[in-house]
Amino acid sequence: MDKVRILIVPVLDIMNGFVVHAIAGEREKYRPYTDSALCNSPDPECFLDRFREMGFQLVYIADLDSIMGRGSNQWVINHAIKMGFTVYADIGRAGISLPDDERLKHVIGTEYLLYPGELSLIKSRVASLDMEYDNVKFTNSLINIKEIVPILTHSTPSELLIINLKFVGTMRGINKHTIELVRQYYNGRLYVGGGLGSLNEIFDLRNYGVDGILVATLLHKGVVNRPYYIV
Repeated sequence: MDKVRILIVPVLDIMNGFVVHAIAGEREKYRPYTDSALCNSPDPECFLDRFREMGFQLVYIADLDSIMGRGSNQWVINHAIKMGFTVYADIGRAGISLPDDERLKHVIGTEYLLYPGELSLIKSRVASLDMEYDNVKFTNSLINIKEIVPILTHSTPSELLIINLKFVGTMRGINKHTIELVRQYYNGRLYVGGGLGSLNEIFDLRNYGVDGILVATLLHKGVVNRPYYIV
């Protein structure tokens, strides 16, 4: 079997100006990182410096204050771009109305869409299927993934992320059944996140047509330490 390269996309969850430990999508419980293997403080600039030293060129930044409608950490996104990163910026529904460019891609998550009829808004954008187990989360509903994936052929995003919100930060493993369902309808670049449990799982994901993995916890633990793995 031919070797393939799986890209590692480091994730920074920012709240109140600090890098926080995201667990299971329970945002009110997120706390600043104080025990990361990368930095001894939750300062986003420290983590961006480390990512650059490690060779990363792409970073996912979730501005949780913007997502929750209570502020902005846009300075972190701007700083990352100035450092030379390409940024996938998750700023909530506000990202829908903002333009993308070569270095800044706003992530349009399904949890910011009011209902499935708004999936047309993800066309030609970087989009995420925000999952709660086998259901896709919308602002007003949870709908089984089997009902949503056929629509992807008509509302084709430029790149697609599958993020299992309930598994974020838990190291419980990636939901591979969801990947299989999505790959029946979507042939573009596909990233997965939420629950990566080990290096071995990265090697297993090569069998599911995954192009990249969003990683936070295993980076902070020092387990993942490079921008890609050849598997």
